[in-house]
Amino acid sequence: MTAIGIVAVVIAGVLAWGGLRRMRRGLRESASLELVRGIRALVTAVAVVVFALALVTGERGLLAFAAVFLAEELYETGLLILIIRASEAAAPAHATP
Repeated sequence: MTAIGIVAVVIAGVLAWGGLRRMRRGLRESASLELVRGIRALVTAVAVVVFALALVTGERGLLAFAAVFLAEELYETGLLILIIRASEAAAPAHATP
């Protein structure tokens, strides 16, 4: 494995670990934004692994797949974050007794 492949796998591991921690925190605290950010980190880790695999094997198709997969998932989770933020801003504030 090349040095850039090893670096990519290490980066993917760090991203995946952080994503799992964020997802666990989001599920435990019922925090939608934290959960979506954890999913986004996991998706980015998968794309980095596929990118590293593309670099190691020299397959251009894997490189294109990683780029398209990452772009689509970032777009999708970005829209989800915007929807969650808009719904939180539009929700009336609860009065405390």
